[in-house]
Amino acid sequence: MTRRASLTSPPGGDPAQRVAGISVLLRQLLSLQDAGIEEVWVDLPRGEIPDDPRLHLVIRPTSPPVPLSPTRERGTGGEVLTARLGLVWHRLLPRRLVATGYTGDIERAPLEPDEFVIVAADPASRKAAEDLLFRSLLKATDGIISRTINRPISLRVTRSLLNSSLTPNQMTLIAAAFGFAGIALVGWGGLPWLLPGALLLNLQSILDGCDGEISRLKYIRSRLGEWLDQVLDDVVNVGFFAAAGWAVWQSGSTVALWVTIIGTVLHLIYQVALYVALVTRGGGSGSVASLNWWLQKPHGAPGVMTPPSAFRRFKELVEMAGRRDFFTFLYLPAVLLDVPLVALGWCAIIFSVSGLTTGLQWLVGGGPQPATR
Repeated sequence: MTRRASLTSPPGGDPAQRVAGISVLLRQLLSLQDAGIEEVWVDLPRGEIPDDPRLHLVIRPTSPPVPLSPTRERGTGGEVLTARLGLVWHRLLPRRLVATGYTGDIERAPLEPDEFVIVAADPASRKAAEDLLFRSLLKATDGIISRTINRPISLRVTRSLLNSSLTPNQMTLIAAAFGFAGIALVGWGGLPWLLPGALLLNLQSILDGCDGEISRLKYIRSRLGEWLDQVLDDVVNVGFFAAAGWAVWQSGSTVALWVTIIGTVLHLIYQVALYVALVTRGGGSGSVASLNWWLQKPHGAPGVMTPPSAFRRFKELVEMAGRRDFFTFLYLPAVLLDVPLVALGWCAIIFSVSGLTTGLQWLVGGGPQPATR
């Protein structure tokens, strides 16, 4: 059965106007495609329909020959969704509507608290739509440093780049360059250069959010991009850790040597275990979201609305402290307070836990399972 949709006239706004880097019409089409729609009737002449390599669905100009009947069952060939041209909506709204079996007008669909549908008819409404699209990029899984520091900055950078030709992969490489510069600075200059190196590392952490933001807003995705982001982050993590550990050891700390060796070895074990799992269990995806590891709630599993227990609060606190945004940021206060070994020790703990759990799951449990969605 082909899933169909219709974009009808009269338009609610100008479909050719740009919102968050692409035209409103292209955004509508890409969002429907992302939801699994395979064929779209667009009530516009062929020449006004965008010819874009991101589009893989079948686009038929002018209105469908049979009037839309939202109550028709999917199996009869009727449209799943319909909407006026010129609307901007939450990027995941069509996906949710299709998944829940909704048929009919998107403007009349029941909305979740964070969802929206806006008629992008003038500069003010297009600005409001863009602001809401940016707000939709915020993740419930963002760590405390990401929410309070990294994400507000990365969103500003992304907003300034959306109308450029910069791709997510290019943004990943630019961000990684700052991380590698920080590694080189510490490796070459030693302990006196640890603070500027840590600043460059955190700049990489901030800019690392921009590639995903550009990808989601402009619907630019690739398997190469997933792997670039994952591998370069891992290399920067272990590279800066090893450089910082070497610098602290050179200043006279024997403990730093052993912390660095243990943390580096176990991080490499984690990387090997993860990459093998991504290839063999994740369908070749470069995203960790394609896997479920021990003690991890399946991706997309519904949450249970119960009051958080003391154990749950403690668990969430530990998980937050183990996120990349936190242990990357930790280098800054540790260096400023002249206790760099604290940051090294915490990173070593995170790397060790990751290496041991991923390695043991392969040895004992046969590896992780593909994520359920």
